[in-house]
Amino acid sequence: MLHPAVVALLAADILLLLLAVRWPLARRFDDSDRGSGRVVRLPPFRRPSLPRALAFLSVAAAVSTVIVAVRHPRLDQAYRSLVADTLSAADGDPHLAAVYAHSLPPLVPAAVVGYLITVAVVLPATPGRRLMILAHAPVFVGMSVLAECWAALVATAAGLPLGPVPLVALVLQSTLGYLLLYRLAFTTFRLPRPTPLASRRRRDWPDSAVLTLCLLAALALVGAAALALLHQVTGHPLAEFLVLVSLRFSVFDVMLILLALVGLAGPRRPSPPVDDRPPVGVIVPAYNEASVIERLLRSIDRAAAAYGGPVHVVLCDDGSLDDTRALAEAAVAAFTSATGEVIQGPHAGKARALNLALERCTAEFVYRVDADCALDPDAFVRSVPRFLADPRVGVLGALTLPKEPYTTWIDRMRAVEQLFTYGFSLAALTTVDAVPCVPGTFCGFRRAAAVELGGFVDGMFGEDAEFTCALARSGWRVVMDPHTVSYEDVPVKLGQLRVQRFRWGLGNLMNFARFTPFGRGAPGPRFWFQLPRAAGGRLLSPIHFFVLVLTVLHCTLQPLPRHNLARFAVVFVLAQLPALVPRICIVLYYRRARLLLWAPLWPVFAFLKRFFQLESMLACGVRPVRLPAGLRTSPRPGALRAHPTGPAR
Repeated sequence: MLHPAVVALLAADILLLLLAVRWPLARRFDDSDRGSGRVVRLPPFRRPSLPRALAFLSVAAAVSTVIVAVRHPRLDQAYRSLVADTLSAADGDPHLAAVYAHSLPPLVPAAVVGYLITVAVVLPATPGRRLMILAHAPVFVGMSVLAECWAALVATAAGLPLGPVPLVALVLQSTLGYLLLYRLAFTTFRLPRPTPLASRRRRDWPDSAVLTLCLLAALALVGAAALALLHQVTGHPLAEFLVLVSLRFSVFDVMLILLALVGLAGPRRPSPPVDDRPPVGVIVPAYNEASVIERLLRSIDRAAAAYGGPVHVVLCDDGSLDDTRALAEAAVAAFTSATGEVIQGPHAGKARALNLALERCTAEFVYRVDADCALDPDAFVRSVPRFLADPRVGVLGALTLPKEPYTTWIDRMRAVEQLFTYGFSLAALTTVDAVPCVPGTFCGFRRAAAVELGGFVDGMFGEDAEFTCALARSGWRVVMDPHTVSYEDVPVKLGQLRVQRFRWGLGNLMNFARFTPFGRGAPGPRFWFQLPRAAGGRLLSPIHFFVLVLTVLHCTLQPLPRHNLARFAVVFVLAQLPALVPRICIVLYYRRARLLLWAPLWPVFAFLKRFFQLESMLACGVRPVRLPAGLRTSPRPGALRAHPTGPAR
């Protein structure tokens, strides 16, 4: 029998903890960004540091070893006892509470606590900030215990069996983990201020309803599969590890499949118009792009010939030190179908070059293309009709693929990634207008909307993501069309991949801080679901390393026939399948079967991406803790010494 007073107390505890997490998410306390409007001005950030990232992994392994090896008290048993005691006080059945607590996998709380300890040790920060980071640990443990108990209480009150409850609690824990990491990031790092743009979106509820239904259906399908798996193999951390990984990868992929099916049932893609060929502008920022600029401009001229309407190119040379400008002028002079001009910029960054080029445009539709890209001949023919068919469409992207021929395993893995991302994932999210970023490799937009916005934001990574979200917040819909194709240069060496993912990692965190749904509202699925999911996934990525290490250590220090290293190796390989199978299907759909010969290297590629994202997180500027005068700490000398904020060249 439930004790109403205890249940009410638990509910009050949950509310207080959520309020403690919720208040900092609005970011009304942070004055790190000294810019305004379309300008971001942050203190310097750190350079990528391999020793710092390796130190993180070393400390993480040491902390995980301590968590598993401690015997007095044994930490996993202490956590289960805390859950059992709390639940017993609420429902008055100690035996049922003990049985339920024993079935709980304590991997998530252990991993989050280990992660917080490691961040506090490794991150260059003041002593006060380190203590504030550590303070998140008891908050999460408390939230986790309450989530476990609340799930059990709801099931008991509804007369449901407790078997599926640990899985439901796992989903709740993951959601709370996201919230806690948002709080950690927003209170710890120096980030751009929230956007000053007021939301002008209307009638977003159908998109939100469709996404919610698809998400719930995906959770139900994946949860049923996970329960069936746990019913067959339960009672050891290997099964728990497999469930965690399966949940992480499969829920989102299944949701995308359901969204794609909804999209297929919707209106057909518009056909190219026969006579209507409105003028098109193309803007290109270029800095030291002598090796690729001619190919891009020739591809634009071919696309203009296929299009048949006026196409004008404005290339802004951002202070190049090579022959970029001379080669570009010669290529523009050789145009047969397009027209163009080359203007000079002051080497003030990509955003400034884009804005200077945008000022010269007069066409209603403008395409922003990076200098290392090339367009398919039908790029304008296929994409312009999307604008003409729907006056709500303000931004449009394409299926961007690596330029061929492929020469290394890295560009082949990038091809698999791009086929899945642009050819399926973002195309499915278009169904509910939830595309978070149309990359600068190929981005079409309405000139009037961009001018009203103020152009591209200056002073932060991910100006293309910020531009997408800003126009979407202004009321325009975003479309990703996989029938429109463009090509780009991709990393072929580890060093290049590292620079790319470092820049993307910082840009993702900056863009999420700028459009946080907690302080400026969440108009539509892009802002309440996709941006938090993407940013949370990157912040949560190191925690999966802890889950992996904890499982390995458990198999090593406490080996049993049912959980040893040999079995773990098999389970780990199986755990990669939920992420790999959908990508294999998409590769086959786009007739790139030869890429599948390299599929065994996908886990390596995925690990490297997460490692480089970890580097980007550790490079963020750290806010000091504001204490009363005379007690304030100051950053360590050199802690913030690096190149200034802004897109690196």
